[in-house]
Amino acid sequence: MKKNIKLIMLAFVVALLQACGGDDAATGTASAKKAIAKLDTSKPDGAFLAVVEAVKGNDVIALMQATMSKADFDKAVAEFDKAKTSYTEADKQKFKQAMDMLTTDGAVDNLMAMATPQLEQMRAQLPMMLAMGKGMAAQAIQSNPDIPANQKETTTKALNAVMDFLGENDVLSDDVTRKAISAAVNTAKKLDMKSLDDLQNMSFEQAMGKASIVMGGVKNVMGAYGISLDDMLSTIKVTDVQENGDTANMKLAFDFLGQTFNQDVKMVKKDGKWVAEK
Repeated sequence: MKKNIKLIMLAFVVALLQACGGDDAATGTASAKKAIAKLDTSKPDGAFLAVVEAVKGNDVIALMQATMSKADFDKAVAEFDKAKTSYTEADKQKFKQAMDMLTTDGAVDNLMAMATPQLEQMRAQLPMMLAMGKGMAAQAIQSNPDIPANQKETTTKALNAVMDFLGENDVLSDDVTRKAISAAVNTAKKLDMKSLDDLQNMSFEQAMGKASIVMGGVKNVMGAYGISLDDMLSTIKVTDVQENGDTANMKLAFDFLGQTFNQDVKMVKKDGKWVAEK
């Protein structure tokens, strides 16, 4: 659990270092709470859709609550104070460099100037990278023990859809790159963090609020490249729910990048709460 909460806290740090985008966390989390309140989370399909609404609303705390038992969530909150002081000086330096780069005056133009010389080379290499990436990714998915066997086919199909989309669209154009960089800069400013030392003075709720900003930011960068996660989430339909004691099976369908995906989902009741089987 300690590892899990540290990874959650690191999420918005890593995302910034990888140049993610931004969103309005307060509005999103409020809408997520309203949507989740309308669901019957005592049922397996309602519990699953609560996860969907949490992601749509960029609400990290709601996402944790929807995917963790109460005991695990309470343990994560209790471990927060310990985990937030474990960052190294190297972590702090990398974070400061990223924040300085993203929040300085003229950041978008500066980052575009850095990216432009690499774009032409990347455009030439992209077809080969995507062709090789498909095979490597498929192998990685098949050999990954953390991906349930009944989800490997859907995961591979979704990844292939993304790669096909990238190959068919000019995702490395100057215009798209500038939009993605602008999203990164907006997120950095909304985070309003100068250093990782700021994290040590935050409550669990405050830190997860920062993570929610980054969750929305990741979507904005995806949007710059023409991929809408929220559009995909809005197409999700759950049918054929079959409960059997503390387990349940149901069918999931959703649309993504012009394709329809179908997936069997198994839910288990843990400490009286329905969660997806790991």
